[in-house]
Amino acid sequence: MSRKPSSYNYKRLSSRVRESTIETHVSAPRPSVGHRKGANQRYARSAVRGEIHQVLPNTTTREDRFAYEARMNRRSYVERNVAAGRRRKIALVAALAVLIVIVACVVASFVFANGINSRLVLDDSSLKSALVADSGEGKATYSLLCADFDDGEDGASPDSIVVMRTDPEANTAYAISLPSNTRVSTDGSSRTSLGEIRASEGSAGLISAVNSLLGIKLSHYATIDAQNFAQLVDELGGIDVNLPEDIVDAQAGDMRLSAGEQTLGGEQAVFACRADDYAVNAEETRGKVQALVAVALMQKATSVEGGFGYYMRMDGLANLVQTDMDVKAIGAFLESIRSISAENMQVAALPTYSAQSSGKTYQVPADDAITEMMNRIRAGETPQANAADVLGSIDAGSYTVSVYNGGDVVGAASEAADMLRQVGFNVTDTGNTSMQVYDETLVVYGDADKENAANAVVAALGIGRTLQDTVHYSFDTNVYVVIGKDWRTVLAARNETVDEDGNIVPLSQKDASATSSDESNSSASSDSDVDAEGSFAAAANSAA
Repeated sequence: MSRKPSSYNYKRLSSRVRESTIETHVSAPRPSVGHRKGANQRYARSAVRGEIHQVLPNTTTREDRFAYEARMNRRSYVERNVAAGRRRKIALVAALAVLIVIVACVVASFVFANGINSRLVLDDSSLKSALVADSGEGKATYSLLCADFDDGEDGASPDSIVVMRTDPEANTAYAISLPSNTRVSTDGSSRTSLGEIRASEGSAGLISAVNSLLGIKLSHYATIDAQNFAQLVDELGGIDVNLPEDIVDAQAGDMRLSAGEQTLGGEQAVFACRADDYAVNAEETRGKVQALVAVALMQKATSVEGGFGYYMRMDGLANLVQTDMDVKAIGAFLESIRSISAENMQVAALPTYSAQSSGKTYQVPADDAITEMMNRIRAGETPQANAADVLGSIDAGSYTVSVYNGGDVVGAASEAADMLRQVGFNVTDTGNTSMQVYDETLVVYGDADKENAANAVVAALGIGRTLQDTVHYSFDTNVYVVIGKDWRTVLAARNETVDEDGNIVPLSQKDASATSSDESNSSASSDSDVDAEGSFAAAANSAA
């Protein structure tokens, strides 16, 4: 058993502990508790018992106690500690200020974006339900653009309907223009136009009709009126469009646009989209011009800078257009198509033919041609096959063709026959139908294997619609052509017409509206008149 320490040893230990405690910064060690006069008795008893309240920490400098105390007592050391503490406080305050600024910016941006979206985004639940995120065609996206240009046509609201197909992965973009008076079936039997559907069923009904017509799934929708469209074009600095021909139309506006590359301002762009007084294939040409304007507008929109500048620009444009997308989604969409090159942006007009019903003129979809066009677009090809390629795909000399004038256009059958002979077709018969009632040129064939030949005839003439029909039309040749009233547009495009003797003369020498027919070949008999839908129960050739 160890011996209890003596009182001397207790005091000695307490003295050493006292010398090691940290009190205040003094230059010399303080005397031990036992020798200090008037020392606090509680601290003295603690020291005697060996209680340690503060000890000097270990230092990395390995300095002894006296050197450590001397260093801590220097004025410069204290000032450095005070300065370091001040710097820490300043840094903390700065960090808090930056954090507050960031939070404020985020909140302000959120409020700013919401303000833009409140003016930009359509509040239509049925519209959003009709749109789908996935088109089912990889990265391709279909968007529907509608513009009301107030051109005064019955049943033609909206005046412009353009479907945009963008595929960043394939680096392609297509604009397909649909006439607003395109006739469609809504329930398998009832027939109405796209414009009438939008007026009665809203945007959701229009989306459903377009999806069914083209066999697609639309993902986005946007709408604009004439005044805002003009302002949008001006806000973007104008658009560059290569017009296919001169545009002069007094009903569309008091101006003239020349064919070729043009930079259009807002009012000029609206005029180009309204105009439909074209020399050849007026409805098709108008559709292609509208598609060209849509593509040019998309190109200009993709040039808008990103970041904060984008939001500032969209703040100014949000009042002009309405869409299903918010400002962030539009930015992401524009960024995704920014890489599509201009040469890979193509336009097309919906293949249709004219017909009348209840006193109104409609465009009836050519279903087979639409299917072919969409297949070519999905494959990344041109929307319509090149005429030279179509002609080169057949041996024209192996097909017989008969050509008849059914549109009361002087010399039309003779001229069309000459055009077909020039490309190699064996034209065996020309004449007049018994009734001059055909508005459009028809190219009729019987057997399915003659379809390519019929398409080649259309390519050679530059006008016409193919039709497989042996019930209403009687003919002995492989292909039977009925020239319609639309042939006048072919002549007008060349500033020519036909005189009373069947000779082609400049338009200035004879009024192009001449209606007499002087073709003397055998006439074709008619089985029945043109019905209200524009389908033909035919003025067929009875000579067969």
